[in-house]
Amino acid sequence: MLKRDKKRESRIAKERVFYLIKRAEEWKNVDYELARRYVELAKRIAMRYRVRIPKELKITYCKRCLYPYKAGKFRVRVCKGRIIIRCLNCGFERRIPIRPKRLNSNRKL
Repeated sequence: MLKRDKKRESRIAKERVFYLIKRAEEWKNVDYELARRYVELAKRIAMRYRVRIPKELKITYCKRCLYPYKAGKFRVRVCKGRIIIRCLNCGFERRIPIRPKRLNSNRKL
């Protein structure tokens, strides 16, 4: 019985997730359902191999309905130190804080 190479599996999974989400961005204006399917597959691969989807890619689609954000299908607001992205397909609101991370200069050694 062969031993699994988990590092290799996770590297391949990251590449596939990245590829599928980029592909969804390309196809979102042509075939919206196909773009959604790409995002769904990317999310399933990430969950299966316990790979994080980068934040830059995560904010390009709705967390609930998995449709990529397309012009006219989402609304962006800035309110109280955060960006609020509202999906107009399902009504889900994603809140992203825009405060810079604090440096702990008062930490005792």
